[in-house]
Amino acid sequence: MSDNHVEMLDGWQFHGVFKAVCVRCKHKHRTVRPVCDAFPTGIPKEIWMGENDHGAPYPGDRGIRFEPVIEPAKAEAL
Repeated sequence: MSDNHVEMLDGWQFHGVFKAVCVRCKHKHRTVRPVCDAFPTGIPKEIWMGENDHGAPYPGDRGIRFEPVIEPAKAEAL
């Protein structure tokens, strides 16, 4: 995919590969759509594109922030 290739994702335009911290977040819904517990109608593009790591409050996040998924093997070690 070229850098200037534009794709649509649920009505969102984005260029190239996204850098979402979301894919490593326990609140991300495991669907193709960019939705999560904090943003059930759509993760803001700024977060999805990696411009914001959602470690601090973000308008409309319902008090839910990024929390890493704990892999089963790591959880057992705790």
